Amino acid sequence: MSIVAVGLSGGIDSGTTALMLKEQGYEVFGVTMWLFDHQHHEIEAAKKVAAAIGIPHHVLDYRNAFKEKVITPFIDAYEFGRTPNPCLYCNKHFKYGQLISDCIQLGADFFATGHYVKCEFDTASGEYILKKAGYEKKDQSYNLYHLDQNILSKLIFPLGFANSKEEVRAHFSKLNVTLSQKKDSLGICFIAHKNHRRFLKEVESSSSIQGDFINLQGEVLGTHSGFGHYTIGQKRRLGMGRDGQYLNGRYVVVAIHPETNHVVLGNEDNLLYNEVFCSEFNLISPSLKTQLSNDTQGISITAVLSQWSEKYQGKLFISASGARVSFETPVRAPSQGQAMVCYKEDVLIGGGIISAFENTK
Repeated sequence: MSIVAVGLSGGIDSGTTALMLKEQGYEVFGVTMWLFDHQHHEIEAAKKVAAAIGIPHHVLDYRNAFKEKVITPFIDAYEFGRTPNPCLYCNKHFKYGQLISDCIQLGADFFATGHYVKCEFDTASGEYILKKAGYEKKDQSYNLYHLDQNILSKLIFPLGFANSKEEVRAHFSKLNVTLSQKKDSLGICFIAHKNHRRFLKEVESSSSIQGDFINLQGEVLGTHSGFGHYTIGQKRRLGMGRDGQYLNGRYVVVAIHPETNHVVLGNEDNLLYNEVFCSEFNLISPSLKTQLSNDTQGISITAVLSQWSEKYQGKLFISASGARVSFETPVRAPSQGQAMVCYKEDVLIGGGIISAFENTK
């Protein structure tokens, strides 16, 4: 009998995953990552879920490493004028990194989470592939672009085949109706109050020091509350300008210059680019990597520039220095620090952190 370790967060998705795998005949145990001090409620909830399912449960203390590999880079990114996604750091270094290694040490053959995504073995290529979830509204494949064949061979994602969140809640309600009503977690997990502006002030980040809003000609338009409080493409919460009129509605953030503590305001046309670059780009398929390394024509893909962005059509090119996507129509507001993730139909082929962008037309 295969043993599966399930990452338990105390929520419905991970709990349903553990329950489904046990019902399918696997030997299951739960693991919860202890990442920050104010996590006690989540850990207790995970213990309660494991007890209700009737499986062993382990809590692994990663707090010091999490601060080093997730929280500190999060703060640093803002201080360099980028817009980080800490979930990407956590997934790469912990949930699908250290945690899997530790679960194997605990006896697991496979590892499962409550992510809405499909992992399948493609017999034609002899490779594992990641595909968008059946319930695309909850699809979480964007966060997993960094995975490789070795890790994919150990993963199980039962919720990738769910048709709705209601279906998942109904399945779990067989165990605990109260827990099945738990809301999905929102915001940055390690920030207890969920307010990143307040957090950056609390840690005395240089990105929270007041400075000037300027236009593209360098003229001062008003005062900002700290360049880490803004992101490229932002239109709201810009405050009052020097002319006594609100900047909201008249301007949008088009650039951030940490070296001068300036936030540059412009218009929508200043946010449009037709080429985006990643200095590091992970291709999930080794055979595709070989193909693209010798192909100057590129391949047609669909890309997203953040977890919430529109879908854009373009061509992906790979070189020794990274990846470039040339888009058919201009993309809006690419931001350094966010991930560009590429798909071929419903198959995730890879992605990387955005490093630069250009308008070449």
